[in-house]
Amino acid sequence: MKSIETRKTIALAMSAAYIIFTGYCIVTGKSIPQEFVAIVGPIIGYYFGKSTALEMPQNNKPPG
Repeated sequence: MKSIETRKTIALAMSAAYIIFTGYCIVTGKSIPQEFVAIVGPIIGYYFGKSTALEMPQNNKPPG
């Protein structure tokens, strides 16, 4: 359970950093660096993909 909380904390922190940094870039008229998007995007995608997979019921096996 502890790794789930750690993953959740990291994903939420990265999401907050992305929102703040994007807001800063919009206000100052600068573009968002592609390196930042390339790092943050997969981290957020991994967390939400993994959390969705963990929430799926284990007893839904295909018939056969």
